[in-house]
Amino acid sequence: MPPVLAALPQVSVVIQRDGAPKQTINARLAKDATARAAGFQQVCPRQIKTMAILFVFDGPFGGVFHMRNVLGPLDILFADKAGIVLDAQTMAVYSKENVKTVYSPGTSFYYALEIAAGRLGASVQELIGARLRIKGVIPQ
Repeated sequence: MPPVLAALPQVSVVIQRDGAPKQTINARLAKDATARAAGFQQVCPRQIKTMAILFVFDGPFGGVFHMRNVLGPLDILFADKAGIVLDAQTMAVYSKENVKTVYSPGTSFYYALEIAAGRLGASVQELIGARLRIKGVIPQ
């Protein structure tokens, strides 16, 4: 695991949506520019399958995410300031057919949660509208 990722603190992320059992996952907390830029780049597929990264931005962020140097498919949840999931997408590993795809919800967001594709369920889009809660990070 890259040292910048290994040094990140871990938090418990609770994902709650109406009428469904809550899910709790452990995630690395990427709050500074260096940690956010590193993400899952150069992380082996075995580690990707067991990890998650919560990206936290100081204000509304309108940028994009990419899969350059990422070795396994990821699901990404984009959330607003209150932790409400605005969009959820599956990000494919780059290949000859998929060389420069970038991912964005098409609107500003405050949080992005990256996790191995399928770990949150077969259809990550079902989590749109769910709420992310993280003690000390996203207001309860």
